Amino acid sequence: MGREQRETDIGSVYHHMQLITRRANSRSRQLAEPLSMVEHSLLRFIADTPGARATDIAEAFSLNRSTVSRQVGTLLDLGYAAYDDSEAGRGRVLELTKLGQERLNASAAVHRAAVIERLEGWSEEQISDFAAALERYNEADSQ
Repeated sequence: MGREQRETDIGSVYHHMQLITRRANSRSRQLAEPLSMVEHSLLRFIADTPGARATDIAEAFSLNRSTVSRQVGTLLDLGYAAYDDSEAGRGRVLELTKLGQERLNASAAVHRAAVIERLEGWSEEQISDFAAALERYNEADSQ
């Protein structure tokens, strides 16, 4: 593969990743009570990271602490997250509320259904190769 073809292919990957994100945002708006991409991302992080604090989110997403503080404040105001102050000495630990878990589950189900639909007709090997390529891509150190 020549340099020109590589650049073309990289441009194609970037373009298709943008389409995936745009369609995900559009799908989210179809829910009765949609989550924004930011809300979904933060709730997913909190759900997947027991003991997560706002500072952990800021570090993981390379965001300013004040930005994360505002975003977490929105989750708290909406009743999607709450502080678990039982973890004394560790800062303010976040946890999903029942409502937050329900909203995250509904949002994730819509996105998962779209993935399942798009992979219809793919062989087991093609899905496995695609999953491995995405994992490799996401594990690459981009810092």
